[in-house]
Parts: sequence; structure tokens; C-alpha cells
Amino acid sequence: MRGYDLTERGKIIIAVILVTLIFVIPALVLAVNAWNNTPETPEDPPQTETPEDPQSGISNGPLPDGSGFTPVETPKPENGEQGSFDPPLDPPEEMPVPEFGPVGIDQSAGTMSFMYAPDMQESLDGDTISMMGEFVSSPKNTAESQIIVELPDLSDDETSVLINAIADAFAQHDVVRDVLSYVVSPADSNERIFEVNLSFTQSTTMK
Repeated sequence: MRGYDLTERGKIIIAVILVTLIFVIPALVLAVNAWNNTPETPEDPPQTETPEDPQSGISNGPLPDGSGFTPVETPKPENGEQGSFDPPLDPPEEMPVPEFGPVGIDQSAGTMSFMYAPDMQESLDGDTISMMGEFVSSPKNTAESQIIVELPDLSDDETSVLINAIADAFAQHDVVRDVLSYVVSPADSNERIFEVNLSFTQSTTMK
């Protein structure tokens, strides 16, 4: 047989066919496999509405007026009103005891006492002077009686001021100085508020 010699053109055609077989065919095979292996996306299941049970009485819609479920706001107390949780008011403070003034009187026995503060007073206070009016109306106050004034032991100046204050207070009740007799009693030097005592005595018993 006579042999055939390939021309240059034939060699090129054979090379193109070989390249096509080597690259194109495997690519097609891979593409087909990838297409077959792609998972299908599941469709969303259809949503079904649950029919309302007319016997249950429960509805998803808005409540009708007057259904009893309308919220009620709690009224707030107005300004100045005290609520049930307001703290109790503080008890009223006790009135302070006066540092000087009348202490007591026994009209039938003809005695009286009051407190005197030489550092704060140069005359007797109004309540003491008023109580002296009750004192002189005692049945012990007779034409022959005198008034004994028991004074604390003060300095000479303080004693003079107190004697004048007592005499001026009795003068407002028409009691003259001549019927007043003064007696000094010991007093605590650390105290600056002293008790003064008044009493009636008959002149016939006085020395």
C-alpha cells in the first residue's frame, strides 16, 4: 500500500481535535455533575388560618366597648391632700416651762411662791403680779397681819433690785411697804433662778 504523509494543515486539525477532547469534554462532565448535585430549595409551607371557635368567646380582634377590659387609671391625690401612705404628723411639741414666773398659790393658807431670775429681770412679770392680787385677797390678810417675803441670798445690788420690784408689784394692789418684812434664806450660788416665797403672819407674833 502507498503510505500517506500528513500535511501541515492536517497536523493542525488533529491538534485542535485533541485539545477539544482533553479540555472541553471534562468541563462538560463537571458542569453536568454540578447541576445534578444542586439541592432544590423547599417551598414555604402554606399558612393556614385557624378558624375562630365561636364557643370559646376569644377573639383576636379589638375588644368591643363595655367589655370590662378597659383599664382604669388610679386617681392621684391633688396637691395638699394626704394619701393613705403619708407619714404621720409629728406630735406637737410641749410648751417650754418658763424660766421665771408664778409657781403656785394657796389662797386659804395665805402662801404664794414664784421664780425670779436676777440676770433677766429688774421687775416682776405680769403673771406674778396678777397672782399677787389673789394672794392679798386671802382670808389670812387681816388688819393686824404682815407679809413675810423670803428672799434668796443675793448680792446687795441684786437684793435691792428685787425688794423694789416686789414693793412696786404689791403697790399695784394697794399694799404699802410698811407691811412687808424680808427674810433671807440660803441659796445655791450656781443657780441663777431663785424661788421667792410669800406668806402672811400676824403682827402680834412678830419680834
